[in-house]
Amino acid sequence: MSYCVNCGVELAPSQRACPLCGTPVQNPRQPYDPETPKPFPSELDLFSPSDDRGYLALIATLLLALPAAICLCCDLAYTHGAGWSLLVAGAMGLLWILVVPMLLIRRGRVWWALLLDTAGVLGYLWLVERFAAPGEWYWRLAVPIVLLLFFLAAADTLLLRRVVKGRLRQTAAAVITVPLLLAGIEAAVDFYLDGQVDLFWSLLVSLPCLLLALLLLVLDRRRRFKAQMRKRLHW
Repeated sequence: MSYCVNCGVELAPSQRACPLCGTPVQNPRQPYDPETPKPFPSELDLFSPSDDRGYLALIATLLLALPAAICLCCDLAYTHGAGWSLLVAGAMGLLWILVVPMLLIRRGRVWWALLLDTAGVLGYLWLVERFAAPGEWYWRLAVPIVLLLFFLAAADTLLLRRVVKGRLRQTAAAVITVPLLLAGIEAAVDFYLDGQVDLFWSLLVSLPCLLLALLLLVLDRRRRFKAQMRKRLHW
């Protein structure tokens, strides 16, 4: 048995040099024997992993379609109509929109996700309003809040990808949008309940968010702090 004189790696009789450091093998008691099986293959059999996203999308579709179909069949069999089962089918459809398209879409995934998720949430809330809780809350409350979420998420995505650079500044930009969301939700709820807007609790919650964003911007100007954060968090 031979060992490398440089790094101590165990060597096989079929090796002329150390596989780790490349030092030539010189051992008179164990000469080079090319007939001995080599411990390592001479060529690497590289392979690329298969893309199974289509298969996963099919499996997810079947798993989500099965409970929806069972509920629809039970509803039709016992009530001779489709009522509560449409809520289950709508929930399965919403989950399908949240999961399956992201497995198949390759370009513009974030923008497609925002559009599809917004459409899916609005569609499911319409089913709830139509078959479970009829009223004016859908158009006067649900639609404005969902559209506000969509536009704020789209604005954040555009800012963080194209305009704002740096992790601390990006976090501050994301935190600043929280007061806008809270103010929009309170305004929609107030207008739906009382017909007028009187902002109160959203302003109280927004103050800590603004202070946090200001703190992040101040820390972003301190190079020493940023250097320490990169070392500790491996940025």
